[in-house]
Amino acid sequence: MKLADRSFIVTGGCGALGGGVARAILDKGGIVVVFDILAPEDGRKVVKGYSADKAFYFKVDISDVDGLSAACREALKVIPKGSLFGGVHCAAIAPSRKWSHKMVDSCKDFQKVLHINAYGTFVVDACIADAINSQYPDEGPFFERVAEERGCIVNIASAVANPVPARCLTYGPSKTAVLGITSGASDFLGPSGIRVCSVSPSAVASKMMGDRLPYMVGELDAAAIFPRRASEPEEAIDGIMFLLQNSMMNAFDLRVDGAWRTISNWGGPKDPRENAPALE
Repeated sequence: MKLADRSFIVTGGCGALGGGVARAILDKGGIVVVFDILAPEDGRKVVKGYSADKAFYFKVDISDVDGLSAACREALKVIPKGSLFGGVHCAAIAPSRKWSHKMVDSCKDFQKVLHINAYGTFVVDACIADAINSQYPDEGPFFERVAEERGCIVNIASAVANPVPARCLTYGPSKTAVLGITSGASDFLGPSGIRVCSVSPSAVASKMMGDRLPYMVGELDAAAIFPRRASEPEEAIDGIMFLLQNSMMNAFDLRVDGAWRTISNWGGPKDPRENAPALE
């Protein structure tokens, strides 16, 4: 797929990963519509730093299907007619709490993270796909399969989606759900000529990691094959751009993780539960 003159919605596009994706699409001659939770004036200021005339911003809650649908309709008004070709879904949350030996203590966190990371991914994929398809005549539910490529959606999963380590008790399964949504959506949207893939990075060296990064670097050094380090945002972005541009990539999860084995590491001098800065 050529990105030039084609438009893409990027959720979480004011953050490190989403912002990098937005700039990479713009560098290829594309157009971006950023969805994020910053106040409109703040979000527009960030996005106009990407491009003065080819980047647009809307404040959106990704788990609000009505709000997201409305934002997609507004996006279609500001981009060139018929140019929407997909999206990259970077928005997510990673709640953390002190370690507890009672799983029930994490139930509220699990409910919250599933709502944003799993349900939110389903909503984003659905609304972007429907917005792409709205640019074409509606021929009913049993339309003839199209032959041309009409778009691509890339979701962000995680190396901790499979297998899920104990430290990522709630976050990990929410990203496992992202893998399932990606697989199901790719099959559902295949007749419309829309591909759906995912990228699963390991720990990304960004502000979002905060004081957890030194711990993660230690885990990667112990359990990744090579390279044994945190990934840089640009490395995940390269993977996302590959999936967007290669028309044969569909229903595929691209791991950008140095072959990290994510299960609990019991080989060190201390109990890994005691080492972990938080239970996610």
